[in-house]
Amino acid sequence: MTNKKSQVVYVDHTVLSLVPKQVPDSDPAFEDWFASQELWREFREEKIKLVTHGKDTEMDIILWLNRQGCCITDTLRAVEAINEFEAWNKIEKSHIQQYKQMLIHFEEIESLHPPQGRFEEHSTKDDITKVLRLKPMGADNVESTEGDQNLLRQCLSEVGNWYIEDRWKDLKRTDYQLNWQILESVLIRQGVEPVFHGVEGDRNRNLFGLLNRAVGLTKKSCGRLPVPDTHINFVINMVLQKYSHDQVLSGISHLLHCIMHNINFYVTVNHRLIQGFNEQKEALERYLHLTALDLKLMTPKSFVTKNLKSGQRAW
Repeated sequence: MTNKKSQVVYVDHTVLSLVPKQVPDSDPAFEDWFASQELWREFREEKIKLVTHGKDTEMDIILWLNRQGCCITDTLRAVEAINEFEAWNKIEKSHIQQYKQMLIHFEEIESLHPPQGRFEEHSTKDDITKVLRLKPMGADNVESTEGDQNLLRQCLSEVGNWYIEDRWKDLKRTDYQLNWQILESVLIRQGVEPVFHGVEGDRNRNLFGLLNRAVGLTKKSCGRLPVPDTHINFVINMVLQKYSHDQVLSGISHLLHCIMHNINFYVTVNHRLIQGFNEQKEALERYLHLTALDLKLMTPKSFVTKNLKSGQRAW
């Protein structure tokens, strides 16, 4: 950035995924989406400086894409993986463009590498979640329930009825079409509508992402079909441990990155995190032994309206 006096603004994956999204004016997210466009224009014109934590935000992006059903191991081959997902021909072109543009935005902004050693005694996300009185799970996060786990177990127990030997030995390719047929069959038999798109498809997309990961891991760890029940349980536990994701706990990491780098603005659409921080800011100061915490957590709309001259408009 050439403008050394630019405001430094921390953004997370919730903003990176919002900017390229197509949002109609009837959507409750429209105002934040509209503001995010202004935020990005200011960044492109070097009036503000956008930063994020590379490692944590990369993992958030991978987990977010997994909840859409798209399997990406790392962002180095992300476009290739998205193209494989697109070839399935079940995903709308606008969504594919959103995924790819999100990766471009991620590469555009500066990646922070926080210094080691600060707040080590308060490093656990769970502790700070309690300080901020946040509920780890909520309506805006897909929770893996016992019912979901049972559906995944049933899918894995039946892969031998669907996969031929050549497909099973292909360890590089995610067979989206076949995996969806397996999940769709199980959902129908359990009386669950196999809808994939829209808000009503959130749970199924998340299940599909988890199933794709589970099938991939099972291919690598179990060369023969059918898969033993004991191994199925092992695979499901491993996949849930890595890919069952809570957005609030992710937000805690980003919050600490902002504090460690003395950043004054953290823009996000993680509304539960914003509310908990604003309500319990003094408690967090005491917990982290800070005399003052000069940090504001804000939605894109709030930031643009209050901090950018171009944002002084009627919403």
